Amino acid sequence: MRLLVTRDDYFEAAMRLLAAEGAGKLKIGVLCKSLKVTTGSFYGYFGSFEGFVSEFLAYWEESQTERIVQMSNAPSDPVERIHLMKELAAQVPHDAEAAIRSWAHTSPQVAEAQKRVDERRLEALAGVLRPAVSSRREARTMAMMGITLLVGLQQWRSPVNRKEFDLLFNEFEGVVLARMADRAVS
Repeated sequence: MRLLVTRDDYFEAAMRLLAAEGAGKLKIGVLCKSLKVTTGSFYGYFGSFEGFVSEFLAYWEESQTERIVQMSNAPSDPVERIHLMKELAAQVPHDAEAAIRSWAHTSPQVAEAQKRVDERRLEALAGVLRPAVSSRREARTMAMMGITLLVGLQQWRSPVNRKEFDLLFNEFEGVVLARMADRAVS
């Protein structure tokens, strides 16, 4: 048995389990076994499975959305921001995200978190794309295209491989940068 695990250890184990087995296998005993701890450790941190799910979803929103948004907004150059957003999106745990999206069909709590994540990602991507296009509406439309590519790839391929991700998102980035160049000429 391990002597000490953190909340983040549980969350990271849950992401691995979701990616490998899906939400149906996300259970207290399985999590504890994967971390080599007793269930007492789990209950000490979370009190219940519902408590764990709430904290896990908050962790997921923070680590896979807010962190990416903050990092992609760091560069001042719009081209750098667009490229960085693409690179950060490539690093998202796609298989776990596909499992979370599937889980959202059966859990209102997960569905609500999924909606928040989708909307925040859409808003963030539109903000990154705004300098490349002529209007907020066009930025939002282009962001919807980007999010749809990401979600579609996650649902279509398991595992998502970097070669296919790059093929799609390099093309998307090229379209965005071409719009930016057209706008600069106009």
